[in-house]
Order: sequence, then C-alpha cells, then structure tokens
Amino acid sequence: MNTFLPTRMARRLRIPLSGGLLLVALFAVAWAADVAPPAPGLAREGQSLKAVCAQCHNLQIVMDTPMSYNAWHDTVQTMVDRGASGTDEQFDDIMDYLHRTMTTIDVNTAHADELEIVLNVPEAAAQAIIARRSMRKFNGLADLKSVPGVDASTVDAKARLIFFK
Repeated sequence: MNTFLPTRMARRLRIPLSGGLLLVALFAVAWAADVAPPAPGLAREGQSLKAVCAQCHNLQIVMDTPMSYNAWHDTVQTMVDRGASGTDEQFDDIMDYLHRTMTTIDVNTAHADELEIVLNVPEAAAQAIIARRSMRKFNGLADLKSVPGVDASTVDAKARLIFFK
C-alpha cells in the first residue's frame, strides 16, 4: 500500500494522515466553468491535478463536493491506494489546490493558519478574526467581511465553503 504524505500542508497544519474517496470532484467544476485561479501558483497545481487525476477520471462528469482538509486528504489517500500515480510534488500541488480552493471552513473554530489558507487572508486578518470571535462569534458572511483585511469579493466567491457554527 502506498502512503501519500502531503508534506507542506501536513507539516504546517499538523494534520493527521489517513484515507478517502472523491478527489477529482471539485476540479471538474473549476475546469468546466473555466474559472480563473484565485491565487498565484494554482495554474501549476491545476496541471498536477489534470496530470494525475485525469488518468482515471473523466473530469467533466465528477460532481462538485466541497470537503474539509481531512476529508480531501482521505480522498487523495484512497486514490493513491487504488493506484493513482504521480510525484510527491504533484500530490503536494493537488492538496495545496484543494486546500486553497475547495476546503470548507468554520470561521468560529478554525486555527489562524487555516483561516489564512482557505480565506486567502494575511496573517493580521486571521488574527483579527480570532480576536473578534473571542468576544463574539461570527454569524454570517457580512459579519466576516467587516473584519479589516478580509476581502469581500473573496468571501463572496468562497461563500459555499464558509460556515459559522
């Protein structure tokens, strides 16, 4: 059994590694909709996704299913266990892409690193979110957009990924 280790993200976030099932789901939507990458570096990461995942999947027919980082990791691990082949760098690229573009987040419980990556905010904005929620939990997108350093258009674009529990 192969073991996939998303080294950059796992080390940064100290997230446990395991196995899962729907890796390609979110990439098909981005390619089908011809959506521009939301952050620098995503073009290479998207190419890694195509190179690895399109070997076995028709990316046009995969459904769009945002998931947590752990669920994405499990999905990638399952694909590796089933024979997906790629370099460590390609798998890192895929996980980076999924993490930054298709990972769900609970703003009221996420760590600063997770807020930075998923919401694409600078460290100062992530710390402002944490400081604000320690006084009063966020209750919606408008509330989140009021934090200095949080880009309203990014929040709107990622609205389906953002939760407030």
